[in-house]
Amino acid sequence: MYYLCFLDICWGLTRLNHHHLYIFWIFGKTGSFTKTAEDLRIAQSAVTSQIRNLESALEVELVDRKNVRRPVVTDAGRKVLEYADLIFRSSQELMSWATKGVLPRQKTIRIGAISGLSRNLQYEFIEPLLHKGGIKLEITTGDQRNLISLLLSHQVDVVLTSNNVVNEGRGHLYTNVLATSPVIFVGNKQVKFNKQAASLKEKLRGQKIFTTGHHFEAKPELDAYLEGLAGKFTLAGEIDDIALLRILALRSGAVVAIPELGVKNDIETKSIRVFGTASEIVQRFYAITRQKLRPNDDIKYLIESIRKKKL
Repeated sequence: MYYLCFLDICWGLTRLNHHHLYIFWIFGKTGSFTKTAEDLRIAQSAVTSQIRNLESALEVELVDRKNVRRPVVTDAGRKVLEYADLIFRSSQELMSWATKGVLPRQKTIRIGAISGLSRNLQYEFIEPLLHKGGIKLEITTGDQRNLISLLLSHQVDVVLTSNNVVNEGRGHLYTNVLATSPVIFVGNKQVKFNKQAASLKEKLRGQKIFTTGHHFEAKPELDAYLEGLAGKFTLAGEIDDIALLRILALRSGAVVAIPELGVKNDIETKSIRVFGTASEIVQRFYAITRQKLRPNDDIKYLIESIRKKKL
């Protein structure tokens, strides 16, 4: 709370009460009046009343209180949080300099990536920053729903995923297509196939096949493609984790259906054999960002950089 006193000095004469804004900022991170009160060591009634005072001052509704147990930040509230995030992070840095003579040495970029996402994609996304000084990367993995919650509560700056986001009334989000990758069928040298086969479908007949799981957008098209084989193969498993599918392709002796991006390096080193490409089945990869009043230049730079690579 030490820098709230500083805020009083700097902004005390303005119409906006920054004590109230700070309390709302913490509420935006916790999503709970009770947890906010605990974190700030004040009464819950003080939290609710001061957020209401902020709403009156700004003349907008910041919190939807229809569900008493799970209040939700409104669209207007998220816009206010964008400003608050800039204000208080800058204030913390200023106080650190004023009291300790220390300026932040590193800028933190926080990335969320769904579990099992292509490691190649993740590397290509962060690669432009790896040789830059003054930047710290924080990468969190998890399921998409939880990562989107972290994005909306400003705990990550972007979410990398293989699934387009469903808004579900949870606030405005931007979907940025990073790359597209055809689904290919690969395996190691142990896989035996009819070398005289003229088509991919003929090569796949009689094979044991691992495919992508249901969390991949291209799964329905892949299932339809395999149905065209009229059961002339054995479905060995459906795997959501691209990294595990890659290991299966390298070691299992089975055929694996996987987005090409997931085994790009292995193809280049000839560690696996490509049996064919289902060019009509395309997996897209996305970066999900918040609607921002001012674009995040670092995330924008990473998105533009990976698009130029044309993976």
